[in-house]
Amino acid sequence: MKPKINCFVLIAIASSFLANANADDARLKETLRTLVQRLRSAETERNTLVSDKAQLEQEKKTLTAKVDALNKQVAEDKTKLDTLDAKQKELEETKESLTEWKAAYAQIQAAAQKSDAERAKLASESIILKRKLDDRERKNLELFKTANEILTRYEKFGLGEALSAKEPFTGTTRTKLEGLVQDYQDKIADQRVKPGNE
Repeated sequence: MKPKINCFVLIAIASSFLANANADDARLKETLRTLVQRLRSAETERNTLVSDKAQLEQEKKTLTAKVDALNKQVAEDKTKLDTLDAKQKELEETKESLTEWKAAYAQIQAAAQKSDAERAKLASESIILKRKLDDRERKNLELFKTANEILTRYEKFGLGEALSAKEPFTGTTRTKLEGLVQDYQDKIADQRVKPGNE
């Protein structure tokens, strides 16, 4: 009986051990299954993270390229802005210069108009003076002719004519001479320049 008890004990121990072993085995299997699931989940997560990391690195490269392009664009824009500022300053200086030129032009134009008005006035006065000069030259020539005619007649005036001019009875020669003198006085008076007729 003892061996039966021992066997039972051994069987009980073995079954307990087997039950424990089966329970441990079931726990181990469950733990192993959980670990496998976790490992798969971790691998999936790792693959996702590796993929995300690659994508993020690509986005970083793209964004770095964009930032570099934007920095380059900013530098170009700054250069253009500096150029525009310089051109704006040059434009303002040109506007100021243009304003000064316009003022100078207006002064020159006013002086030219004044000069033209004076020139026209002087031209008009010159024409009037030329006409007066021509008229006086003509009158002077007429006076010269009249004076020469008087001198020519006086030169031809002889003794006989002088005696006949003093003839007391008929007085025809004297009347003739007085008529000539009157004609000469009229011619001279006609050709005389009068002070109010200038």
